[in-house]
Amino acid sequence: MKRVIIISFLTVGIIFSSCQKEVTEIVPPDRISSSLAFSTATKMEASIMGAYNSLQSADFLSGRALVYVDLLGNDIYDRSNFFGDLPRFNLLSNAGIPGGIWNAGYASIATANRAIAGVTANPGVVSAAKAKEFIAECLFVRAISHFYLVNFFAQPYGFTADGSHIGIPLITENFTSNDPAANKPRSTVAQVYTSIISDLNAALADLPATYGASSSYASKTRATKAAAASLLARVYLYKGDYANAKSMSLNVINGQYGSFTLNSSPNGAFGPGNYQTAETIWSIPNNATDNPNTNNALPQHYYPSGRGDLAISSNFINIATNTYFALDDRRRSMIISGTTPTTASSLFTNKYPDVATRSDWSPVIRYAEVLLTYAEASAQVASVVDADAIAKLNLVRDRARVSAPQYTVASFTSKSDLINAILGERRIELAFEGHRFWDIMRIKGTVTNKFDGDGVTVLPAQAFGANKSVFPIPQGEVDKSNGVLIQNSGY
Repeated sequence: MKRVIIISFLTVGIIFSSCQKEVTEIVPPDRISSSLAFSTATKMEASIMGAYNSLQSADFLSGRALVYVDLLGNDIYDRSNFFGDLPRFNLLSNAGIPGGIWNAGYASIATANRAIAGVTANPGVVSAAKAKEFIAECLFVRAISHFYLVNFFAQPYGFTADGSHIGIPLITENFTSNDPAANKPRSTVAQVYTSIISDLNAALADLPATYGASSSYASKTRATKAAAASLLARVYLYKGDYANAKSMSLNVINGQYGSFTLNSSPNGAFGPGNYQTAETIWSIPNNATDNPNTNNALPQHYYPSGRGDLAISSNFINIATNTYFALDDRRRSMIISGTTPTTASSLFTNKYPDVATRSDWSPVIRYAEVLLTYAEASAQVASVVDADAIAKLNLVRDRARVSAPQYTVASFTSKSDLINAILGERRIELAFEGHRFWDIMRIKGTVTNKFDGDGVTVLPAQAFGANKSVFPIPQGEVDKSNGVLIQNSGY
């Protein structure tokens, strides 16, 4: 942990920029003193942009974090073996993949904590209201970083009845370089979730609904009330707190934090020119000069004319193993054949087509997810087949269905039948966006029909709670902690 804190301090700096500077343009220099870094409104806002910039790490939310969740699921396979033993649940504790996620996530947290401390220690540089807004943005960054880290490095919340199993180090303080106090032990999963929820609720109170126009670049890439509420709904869903997941997602649906709607076409939120639509709630932006490179960017991995590493499994295509994916579902048009001699025999998604400039945004939170979160949570808390859950499910499904009849209450014989349909819709609608594996784990499911890199060999099933369903704590961090960090079982 000490190394993570040191790195993050060296990479959190400030540059002189206008308040309208885009998130992706902030490249802070090293070693700027705290008093200088927060001495003007422009510099203070630049420090907040630095927190977003840290999320954009090539090893974190700009692409790789989503890719890893997909690779652990059963809807894609690593046709080039680029990711080694990750899809086989056989990583080593000294592997680079968990180390990259760990360092990127904790660097983001440290960056956010430093900015919170700097804003707090320099009152009067901006108005009190603006200071609260800046802090709220950092709380959002800290919360989403902790959320991804706890899901990568700890068993799901439901692994124990009360989330009392071991989680990750919870870092909510601004540590100075080489501070021994930064060498934190792992908190429980419940403690981490409590902190995430607290941060997001605090952020929700002080974040703006928009930054100018609702469709502006900043309104889609900086934290807003809708982004915080939508992430809260996801956190509650993962926790199994369905009442709060329903309430929070309904606030977004009812327009309490702005107006969102689905695009008319299933692919309307993807590809150049489509990143700032009313369906996008919060994304990580990218361009050719950003962190994602030819070995990290979403289009490079997913699109056949890039690296084309990640092919779509027949398990996803086949209606026998993906029973809710109708043969004439419009989302099948988003599945394309390979375009090169080495990819011609495989199928790929066209959600990330911009191989030329690597500018596809990372779609972290879309309105479709919020609708499906509400549907699932509402169905879970109901005692019967819930009509309101069906209505929200239909909003997502109807824009893609062709000959399949619309769902009604009569379509389902039980509450569990409806929940299965909602989970099936999540699998299709949110495919290749970093949801599948964690959706299986949070409902205590098993990963089955998962293919190795040849797309044919079936890998052993991976059950809920298996040791290697979670990443190892990077062995270097365990060693440097002098016994403070406990390694995950099985590593």
